[in-house]
Amino acid sequence: MKKIIISFSIIAAVAAIAVYATTAYFTDSETSAGNTFSAGAIDLTIDSTQHFNNAVCVNGLWALEPPATSPLPDQYPVIGTACGGTWALKDLIPTADKFFNFEDIKPGDSGENTISLHVNNNNAWGCVNIIPTKNDDVSSTEPELEAGDTPNTDSIFDGELAQNMQFRIWADICDREYIDQEEEQTAATPGDNIYQEGCDRLLTEGSGPITPTTYALADSQHPNVFTGVANSPLNGAQNYYLGAGWSLPSAVGNIVQTDNYQADISFNVVQSRNNASFVCPSVAQTNPNSLRLENETPVVGGPWTVINDGIYAVLTWAGDGPTFNYTLNAQGLTPSTSYSLIYYADGWPGNNPGAFIGAHITDGTGKIVGGVGNPNLGINLPTLPDGNFAVGAKIWLVLSSDYNSGSLSTGPMTAWNPSQYLFEGNVYIHYDDTND
Repeated sequence: MKKIIISFSIIAAVAAIAVYATTAYFTDSETSAGNTFSAGAIDLTIDSTQHFNNAVCVNGLWALEPPATSPLPDQYPVIGTACGGTWALKDLIPTADKFFNFEDIKPGDSGENTISLHVNNNNAWGCVNIIPTKNDDVSSTEPELEAGDTPNTDSIFDGELAQNMQFRIWADICDREYIDQEEEQTAATPGDNIYQEGCDRLLTEGSGPITPTTYALADSQHPNVFTGVANSPLNGAQNYYLGAGWSLPSAVGNIVQTDNYQADISFNVVQSRNNASFVCPSVAQTNPNSLRLENETPVVGGPWTVINDGIYAVLTWAGDGPTFNYTLNAQGLTPSTSYSLIYYADGWPGNNPGAFIGAHITDGTGKIVGGVGNPNLGINLPTLPDGNFAVGAKIWLVLSSDYNSGSLSTGPMTAWNPSQYLFEGNVYIHYDDTND
């Protein structure tokens, strides 16, 4: 009996050892600390150096352009007077930083801005937009009229200055020794503000644009203007120089007296990685083919305020073509009343040139349902000298009794009751009359 008890003690001890062994787990630990995602950045900064005739803008004052050592007898701009087209590398302030701001140019004048682009710090596609905002006749002087100009109108696009100026924009990349026209050995360097034909690379040249225009510095469908390489973005670690030259030829004469030409210039960059098919979007508005006409409150000097009161019309059309094929639906108007759909061309009274599109009568509930038309307008929308030519055409729905309507009529408005009209909702359209 004693032996049996001992045997049980041994078994118990063995069991205790076995249980202990099963709780000694194998272990290991691997740690990756501080995992981080940091977004990259694309920051376009721009500097500019302005040149005008034989002067250069330095530290806010006109100085003689080397190698000139003394002013001309009729020196303009006057050396030592203020200028503003030169600045160091910076983010632009839209209302303050102007590449061009000249008050008194004359035939024979010329100038240039050397613009440096810095894309910090990733590769990017690049685009330039030029949006004209004015080409105004301003006034009609006697010499201007004798030169063949028509009398000034209310339009801000009735001038001739843009069409008579000459512009050239180029990638200022030439870096070489060359022989100039006087057979002297000289050097061309990037950013030297001189266009070397066959060495610098031309982006565009011609008269001043009078409609919104886009140029690709580099995108998937245009060669990089600085390298000439297709489908090649701007390098985030490189500086790029553009030359922007202008002139008013001596032969222009009196036709441009007092005219004023203005435009907004913007540079845009977009990441290129994971964006291989990017194409610079055109700033010229395309036909939306649908326009909501709104009841609005007029605002002097600014966009009118849309009134969300359930009074509106929807205009749809087929797009460009020989006739303006459209459908009009409206609600909330005066019942059993004739309304005229018109192209209103500023300035007042809207026949600049303007166009009658069609007349429609509301039903007993104030609706126009399925109104259709296909007039041959004979003009594009917009058409010069419309004051809104740079941005597009205004389409209005007005009381027929307040408009001089009729086939091929250009108006004008004969009364003004804006609370009873529907306006373009601050959206302007383009239509190409293909048989015009």
